[in-house]
Amino acid sequence: MSVMRSFRIFSWWWVFTFMATCFVTYAHASKKKSETHRVLAERLHELEIAKDVAIAEKGRLELEIHSQSDPLWIQLALMKGLGLVPEGQKKVLFQED
Repeated sequence: MSVMRSFRIFSWWWVFTFMATCFVTYAHASKKKSETHRVLAERLHELEIAKDVAIAEKGRLELEIHSQSDPLWIQLALMKGLGLVPEGQKKVLFQED
């Protein structure tokens, strides 16, 4: 009788092989999914940082646009962008050695 049982267990080898294959496939897919999730989470974090930088830049540019009718802003823009100095003030340049 024990020979018969051993024979029955060996006749089911394909079930054990199938189960082992399923487990290995599941483990591989789970590892791959975890890695993809990690990469996407890092990318999301990078995009959130880029979004915050872009929003700050947008705010700065909007303030600049809204203040273009202000004479002090125009004077500052000329001084900053073109290096002009208002009358009565001296321009000082620093040179590096």
